[in-house]
Amino acid sequence: MPNALKLSLTTNQSTSTMNMTDFLNLPFVEVLKLLVRGSVEAYLSEKEASASTAAEAAKPECESLDMNGALAFLNANGYPIKRGQLYKETSKGTIPFQKFGSKLHFRKSELLQWAEARLIDGNAIGVLVSTAQKGGKR
Repeated sequence: MPNALKLSLTTNQSTSTMNMTDFLNLPFVEVLKLLVRGSVEAYLSEKEASASTAAEAAKPECESLDMNGALAFLNANGYPIKRGQLYKETSKGTIPFQKFGSKLHFRKSELLQWAEARLIDGNAIGVLVSTAQKGGKR
């Protein structure tokens, strides 16, 4: 019971200066009201804090990536690729992408499907198959 009294003392501004003898002089119903009010305020503030963190966690992650984001995404997921190779794949049309003006954009799901289809031996971490001819341009 003393913990509940401390809770109401810390959460309710009007009772913050009250001590234990003041609570003893109040009618029982008033003490219960103060305790319930403090408990409800604590519960609501806790729920509000958890709801705000849940809302932040529920935000959908952006599916679209620019060139740097696509490079970082592929390399972070175990598909090593360089900027030049990624540009070459887009010019050949072998990698799924969208072009908005002069900017290239990629979808994460399409990048993963493309990279998994291009892996040697189907390993999760492997070297992407390069379709470029050896010896440069002829």
